Amino acid sequence: MKFPFLKSGAFRRIAVVCLLATGVPISSHGQINAIKKAATPEEPAKPAAPEKPEDTRKRLEQWLQEARDTLARLDTPGAAAGLPQGVNPEELDDRRRDLEQMILTAGRSIKNLNSIADARKELESSRAEDAAWTGFPENPPYSVLMIDELLNERDAIKTNLVSSHSSLANYERLLTSLRGEAKTAEETTSEKLFAMQNADDATRDAAKWRMEAARAESRVLAARAGLMQSLNDSLKDRINAATTDLALIDRKIKVARTSSHFNNEDLEKIGKISEDRKKAVQKELDGLSKRLKSALATRNQAQSTHDALVAAAAQGTPPEGLELAKFRLEVADGRVEAMQSLTEGCESLIQLENISYKAYQDRKAFYDATDQQQKTKALESLEQLRDRLVAWENVAANDISAGSADLSKLEARAASITSEDPRFSLLNEQRAIKSETLAMLQRLSQAVIAQHKLLDRWVADFTPKAGEEQPFHRIKNFGTNTWATLRKIWAFQVTSYVDSVEVDGQTITGNIPVTLGMLLRALLFFVIGYWIASKIANRIQGTLVTRGHLAETNARMLRNWLMIVVGIFLAIGTLSFLKIPLTIFAFFGGALAIGLGFGMQTLIKNFISGIIVLAERKIRVGDILDVDGIIGTVVEVNTRSSIIKSADDVETMIPNSVFLENKVTNWTLTSNKMRRSIRVGVAYGSHPQKVMEILTEVSDRHGLVLKDPAPFAVFEDFGDNSLIFSLYFWIRLGGSTNGMVVASDLRLMVEKRFAESGIGVPFPQRDMHLTTDKPIQVQITNPPA
Repeated sequence: MKFPFLKSGAFRRIAVVCLLATGVPISSHGQINAIKKAATPEEPAKPAAPEKPEDTRKRLEQWLQEARDTLARLDTPGAAAGLPQGVNPEELDDRRRDLEQMILTAGRSIKNLNSIADARKELESSRAEDAAWTGFPENPPYSVLMIDELLNERDAIKTNLVSSHSSLANYERLLTSLRGEAKTAEETTSEKLFAMQNADDATRDAAKWRMEAARAESRVLAARAGLMQSLNDSLKDRINAATTDLALIDRKIKVARTSSHFNNEDLEKIGKISEDRKKAVQKELDGLSKRLKSALATRNQAQSTHDALVAAAAQGTPPEGLELAKFRLEVADGRVEAMQSLTEGCESLIQLENISYKAYQDRKAFYDATDQQQKTKALESLEQLRDRLVAWENVAANDISAGSADLSKLEARAASITSEDPRFSLLNEQRAIKSETLAMLQRLSQAVIAQHKLLDRWVADFTPKAGEEQPFHRIKNFGTNTWATLRKIWAFQVTSYVDSVEVDGQTITGNIPVTLGMLLRALLFFVIGYWIASKIANRIQGTLVTRGHLAETNARMLRNWLMIVVGIFLAIGTLSFLKIPLTIFAFFGGALAIGLGFGMQTLIKNFISGIIVLAERKIRVGDILDVDGIIGTVVEVNTRSSIIKSADDVETMIPNSVFLENKVTNWTLTSNKMRRSIRVGVAYGSHPQKVMEILTEVSDRHGLVLKDPAPFAVFEDFGDNSLIFSLYFWIRLGGSTNGMVVASDLRLMVEKRFAESGIGVPFPQRDMHLTTDKPIQVQITNPPA
């Protein structure tokens, strides 16, 4: 049954008064105030007095004890069976979880009460010290080392302030959220309270149980909000204390800088401190040396065990423990590497001390300098040391990242094996070694960063400010004016183009300027890109030629065409990358289109022909061709045409399309061997077989005549005046071989051998006979043998 009037405000106020009179437990201090306020709405609201720390402690201790007692009662055997009817196990789990959170939160809140008092004392102490400080106890001038300490302290306070302000902002956001949750929980508790009051006998126990669970949840949120509020308050006090300390340190630095010195005693003090640090690091090195010897001995032992097991496995019987031996050897190697890394880290720390002392020496040299040249030299030395530290810092950061990654891998590996596994202890040792190495890297990195900050400060202090020195000031003004002029030239508008963009459904059109800087940047980008592509193409061309995939000229032709394509795409890509539209070249594009319309046909035809010639490899560099009566050697195959060099050293350019459209004779297509012949006539009466032997003998003696195929001679014909013989021989075309010279040599050799053998070479003869008794008759007879 439902009663709508139960939800009215008047009834609620009456019920609350009744509950207060009967002593029903209320959820929290804040809820009591809320209920009292609801019970007496006609009274004006009064601001609640702040709760005293001792009262807060008592309240938290009471909540803590009640939560422990209730949790102990819920954890007793059979507690779940004794739940009121209607309360499910999920509600029991939620209440138990709230009680556990209450125990943790209340405990932390009680401990935090002490830190609040400490923060307040720290703030009061800082304010008192700031008010009491009137100057340094020693007389000026003050040492720069004291100023360095003050500056380091100021940097540390600034760093803490930044972190504290960030934490305070987070705490305030969390506090606002917790207050909202606590208010909602209080309202829920009130509703549960009224539900319990209006419940019948059958459901009263369950309603009371739920009211107590809501009260426990409300207390947890109230405790959390109180804890967050106390953290907020203590953090504010610490921020105020740090701000006061920072103001005091600034005063001290300002006073100390008015009269400071850096004398030899200060430098000697720095040297002594540096030597003490190096001695301490040297002791570490001595200890690491002993550990390294032990690690080497352990690795040698692990290596011997591993080698013995591997040798046993090679005999066909795999022994047990081989995998474990491998892992032991891996751990031993890691230990040796770790010892070496630690040794290198200590040596780096000693080197860093040397750099630090050198920096102090340069700093003193700057203080002692009597002219600007000496100061500039000292400042440049400090800048060089700072640059070294920057590189060192980057290397250390990379090493730390790599070491952290290795340690994470080991952690993941350790999570996958149990403690009974024999590798577990070895893996723990690996993790310990890696952690020690990582700690050394972090130690070195922190030292480098601290020294780097110190040098940054010194360089900033020593760098001349604007207007301090007239010569530098004039040079700076000249540089500034020059830079401004160059910027104007760079921003000079060459042309513009119209561009439109759509924003929220509206099209916005405007003129976009194209400056000289944009064009120069595009040109520079194109030149650099083309240069890089050219280098890559040259490397590819050299590789193809070296490995014999393509001839030199063919590879060059392919490279040229590829560079043309690369240039086109690079130009388009450059303009697109720099957001320079192609429309600004419309005027030039029209003229270019007309020219392309006339020349593109022939260009493409020869280009495609060149690609076909290159792909078919019917015509190659070095081939001897006969093209329309032009006989010569191919010396180059280009993108548009090829070059043929004749025997007269006349170079002829032939379009590539000619090779496909006309008849072309390639004398060296499949072989560079070529048959040549010479004819010779001997007198009638000569022995033919002897003549043929002499001809073949002469050809065999010539060094440029090929032996395979072998030369041969034939008795060709009976001539009018002589017996005709022919000598056929083969020579290799190309190189230094000249067919006409070889034929001439052979003729000279044949003439000499004929003279030695008494074989004559006849010439045509005519005999004329005249008579007087008859008309003149001419009779032609053959010459006598």
